[in-house]
Amino acid sequence: MSQDELTVNPAELPWAPVYTTTRSGKPELTQYGIVYVWSEDRKLYANAGRSLLRIGDTRFSLWTRSLLKPFQLMALLPTLLQTYPQLSDEHVALLMASQQGDAWQLELLRDIMAVGGVSEANLQCPACAPMKGDKSQPPSPMNHPCCGKHLAHLLYMKAKGLPLDSYLQPDAEPYWLLKELLGYLLNLDDFEQSADGCGMPNVALSAVEIAQLYHALVMPVSRDLIRQCPDELTEILEQWNRISELMRAYPQLIGGEGRLDTRLMNGSLLQPETPFPVIAKEGADGLLCVGIGPNPVFADGLGLCVKLAAGYEPKKLEAVISALLEQLGLKPETGLDESGIVQTHFHFNLREAAVQA
Repeated sequence: MSQDELTVNPAELPWAPVYTTTRSGKPELTQYGIVYVWSEDRKLYANAGRSLLRIGDTRFSLWTRSLLKPFQLMALLPTLLQTYPQLSDEHVALLMASQQGDAWQLELLRDIMAVGGVSEANLQCPACAPMKGDKSQPPSPMNHPCCGKHLAHLLYMKAKGLPLDSYLQPDAEPYWLLKELLGYLLNLDDFEQSADGCGMPNVALSAVEIAQLYHALVMPVSRDLIRQCPDELTEILEQWNRISELMRAYPQLIGGEGRLDTRLMNGSLLQPETPFPVIAKEGADGLLCVGIGPNPVFADGLGLCVKLAAGYEPKKLEAVISALLEQLGLKPETGLDESGIVQTHFHFNLREAAVQA
């Protein structure tokens, strides 16, 4: 491919300003990205509602990265539960995690390998140091944030008698099931496909589609959704509620201590004992998706998707999601810890939407 073909036209980029930081009133830094907020209204019919916020091109196809993990696990879960009854709820939760090398996470990963009769040598995710913890240990595939996802696919291949070394192939059975599942849920016939940083096939979806998937996942599954699905998806969709329940029961496994998605689910970023269900998942390169169930402001819940153009910037991502939740009336408005010299100005205002709700 020539250099001309690789050139990106700035006018075609999907990002728009999300917030600007000023110093003594003069703009100093602007964060760009895509933000989408969806509100359902089940008084009409399932999956009917309105877009509360669109920043950037919310129909632009984003590589889903680790946001896909709950659905990748859902496609495999009936087989895993039937074949490996020794797997505990903690084990299953870790199979859709982006683990960071916490001691508890690594211990559970070893348990999963013992249950499945597979070894570290079977893993095809890159060897690396842990995101957190003892970084002096030698690089290992077990330290990779996607290790749990890879183990889920290995155990599925073994249960089906398929070659273990082919689990990353785009035509392998797990990806056929995943695309069937997503195609049914989103009414899509085809997907843009690439490879994630861990080597596993990944698909592209828009912020609208991702937000609506996470909103749907936090809500109880509709019996019509199961009744009308293709036969090969019936058992898979019957695991719908379990995926959300495991994310909320084990937030410290889904991300880890201090991680943004974990803090959203355990209530520490909202308020202790948040009176409504929340699921959240970080993805590589500045992705975050949040599903919020029925709550005092939005009776039928919300789906939020954020993608920062700058990539993985945890503090900046937290600033955006905190402002969104504050303006939606779901988090006390604490404001940022700023001096009078430095101020942050968000290029969105959802307070009217919250008042209308």
